[in-house]
Amino acid sequence: MKFFRLINFSLVFLILFINVSFAGSNVQFFSGAKLLTLCKDTNAANQSACEGYILGIQDAINSGYLSQFFNLCIPDGITPKDLRLQLINFIEVNPQTINFGGESVVAKSLELNFKCKK
Repeated sequence: MKFFRLINFSLVFLILFINVSFAGSNVQFFSGAKLLTLCKDTNAANQSACEGYILGIQDAINSGYLSQFFNLCIPDGITPKDLRLQLINFIEVNPQTINFGGESVVAKSLELNFKCKK
C-alpha cells in the first residue's frame, strides 16, 4: 500500500510540476543531464519527481506504443527508489547519455536492467 501511495504522490507531483507541451511541439523537457540532476538531488520531492518520470516511461513501455520495441520483466520487490538508483548508475557509467532525451535514457536503463530472458 505504501508503494502505491508513493506512486500516486509521484504522479501527482509530476503532473503539477512539469509544464504541459502542446501537440506538435518539439520541446524536450528532460535530457539525460536534467534527469541526472533531478534524480541525484537530496530533496525528496525531486527524487519523487524522478521516480514518477521513470514509472511513466515504464508504463508506456509495458502498455503503450513502446511495448513493441521493449520487453521488460521487472521482478517483484523492485521499488521506485531502486529504479532511480539504477538510472543514476546507468547515466554515470554512460556519460554520453546526458545529451540524449530523457525517455530514451530511461528506456535504455530499464532494458539493460530488466530485459526479459528468452
